[in-house]
Amino acid sequence: MDQTYEDVDVFAVDDGSTDGTRERLQMLTVKYPGRFRWEGGPRNGACAARNLGMARTEGEYVQFLDADDMILTDKIHRQVDLIGSSGHPDIVVGDFLNVYEDGREELVRGVGTNPWTALIRTQMGTTSANLFKRSAVEAVGGWNPDQASSQDYELMFRMLKNGSTVAWDPHVSSLVLKRSSGSISRTDLSANWKRYIALRQEIRDHLRNTDPITHAKDIAVGDQYLFMAIRVLSKHDHTAALAEFERCMDKSFVPEHSAATTSAYITFYSLFGFRVAERSALMMGWLKDRMKLV
Repeated sequence: MDQTYEDVDVFAVDDGSTDGTRERLQMLTVKYPGRFRWEGGPRNGACAARNLGMARTEGEYVQFLDADDMILTDKIHRQVDLIGSSGHPDIVVGDFLNVYEDGREELVRGVGTNPWTALIRTQMGTTSANLFKRSAVEAVGGWNPDQASSQDYELMFRMLKNGSTVAWDPHVSSLVLKRSSGSISRTDLSANWKRYIALRQEIRDHLRNTDPITHAKDIAVGDQYLFMAIRVLSKHDHTAALAEFERCMDKSFVPEHSAATTSAYITFYSLFGFRVAERSALMMGWLKDRMKLV
């Protein structure tokens, strides 16, 4: 309601709350008569709530805002101006800040060039930082209610496959409040990483099947990010990580050197394969933790 851009239709969806949210929403309808509306129902999940909110509004562009995020007051105004100067794109991607409970802030910037690279690297904004053209979202069937995590990136993947265009807003547009518990991203980390891996594999395989020459660099990036995600999954579920590696990665794959993938790790990987390299890395991590305790 404090946006500098005033031509907004604000509609809130109460997704089965039990904490007094509905009373607060009703107070807002009195405070902002004719400018604020809401609807409540049983808990159906974030994607279903976003689809309902979109169905109850008519604007050409839609700003989705989750309950634990905030948008800056000039966000919509700046991005509407960008829309007019960049040919009315289907997605406007904004930068954002992750804000942690201890006060730490983490700046997340978009890649700003190739949408496919940004999508693979999780550098294509986030739900609250972006602005979406209604017709482009509707053209792919809206948000997927069955997607438990990576919801915005799954939607944008379907939009890019459908030919959606992208504009980049190189300014911080929203604050994503990172709670230690209770949020989708913090619940069942093993399952979240499996969904992350499945989506990146689908993106990579789509590029392989459509134009492997043009997308050669994107496919290579996809391989590396898949591998890194599988290594993170290994910390939560080693057996599942082994299965994902066999399913996703080609036998000719070679990991790139990084802070997490050291020269020693790559040597073990080259000589003995993923299973032994990862088991050795997990053992070294365990030993380091034990030394800290001592």
